[in-house]
Amino acid sequence: MGRVTTRALLLLALGLLGGSAGAQATDGSLEAFLRRVRAEREAERERLRPKVEDLVQRLGRARAAAEVKKLQADLDALGSEAPALVTPFLDPGTNPEAEQEKRAEEVAAWLARHPDPSLFEPLLRLAREGSPLGRRLALRLLGSSQERERAAAALRTLHGEVGGSLRAECVAALARLASDDPLVVASLGDPHPEVVAQALRALTSEPRKKPRPEVLTLLEDQSRGADVLPELVAYLSFPGQTLDEQTVATLLRYASREDLPLEARLTVLRGAPHLPGGMTSRVRREFDGLVASSEAALREEALIALTLLKDGRARRELLKPYDEQVQSNSSWPLAYQRRGDVLLRIGEYRDAAKDYQEAIRLHEDSARLPGNRDLWINLARAQVKDNKLKAAADALEAFGLSSDLRKALRADPDFQPLVEHSKYGALFE
Repeated sequence: MGRVTTRALLLLALGLLGGSAGAQATDGSLEAFLRRVRAEREAERERLRPKVEDLVQRLGRARAAAEVKKLQADLDALGSEAPALVTPFLDPGTNPEAEQEKRAEEVAAWLARHPDPSLFEPLLRLAREGSPLGRRLALRLLGSSQERERAAAALRTLHGEVGGSLRAECVAALARLASDDPLVVASLGDPHPEVVAQALRALTSEPRKKPRPEVLTLLEDQSRGADVLPELVAYLSFPGQTLDEQTVATLLRYASREDLPLEARLTVLRGAPHLPGGMTSRVRREFDGLVASSEAALREEALIALTLLKDGRARRELLKPYDEQVQSNSSWPLAYQRRGDVLLRIGEYRDAAKDYQEAIRLHEDSARLPGNRDLWINLARAQVKDNKLKAAADALEAFGLSSDLRKALRADPDFQPLVEHSKYGALFE
């Protein structure tokens, strides 16, 4: 059926062209015409192949963002035959070196911006038969395919054929094509935590008035829920939904579990101020054991969460040791920097900036040493958040921006107002 349809479309196209091509279609020479077209295309690809290979190899070695951008633009200029020539570089092999991995990832990023329906079958074949990284990259590209129905059907089939990280990639790709696909929701019950985590990420931004029942079931499962705590926190703290006290309390109890890694417990507390529903007496009781914890990091994170939830007593308790440290060590830069870091965390940006500036003053000639990088960055961060963009730009210029730091700040959401500014954005180029 596909062959007949393709031939019919070709005949129609040739008829519309008129002239000699139309005559060829009617006098039985269509096959010769198609052979000539294919030969011309192959000749063009052979002409472009060395240029594509050179550009792709250089992409793997490129480090500066400007160089990557220039190489991508050079690939763009090669025209519609380039994607087919670039695609083989998606697979770096089974034991790739760092340069080969980077090359494959850069190729995937470029192909994502140049979708080509003719690459569907090669991508599907790579998703089934390629190296681990090649398969993952092919799955991601199938998730942005223009042939949405074919791609979704292929991903559903692949989902049942693979496991672990590849199945998680299938879920992510399928969600990009159809976020409401039943298989995405069903993946919340998968035995592999990576698949469950990916399903949660895919569902986090869907519009809703309350969490899905499947997510609440996962939350209440103390074993499975613990495996995907960061994703549960992100899902439940997403704006637009309503959470009841029971849901908030169930999530906060994970922070009290001593059998869990400290970072997982801290993740829960960092998300607590963003949970819809606010503070109630029942929710407040879940913090009692945390603020009394002998684990200093856990106690402080609990006090920060309560402060952000407008608990004045928690704020005083949080800042007391930092205030005392400044008072007893008024010429010690680190005392001001540490208090500034806490003030930044609780959203008191102007006072945080004052502490950072005092720390810089006390450092005197050593202020711009590489070891003080975080001090300057957080000063600028506080100023951006306080809408003092000129002051933030001045601080970054005073410290000096390496290419690595420019790249890091460009990707930092806190600095986006500065990056996108018509004047100060030039700092990050």
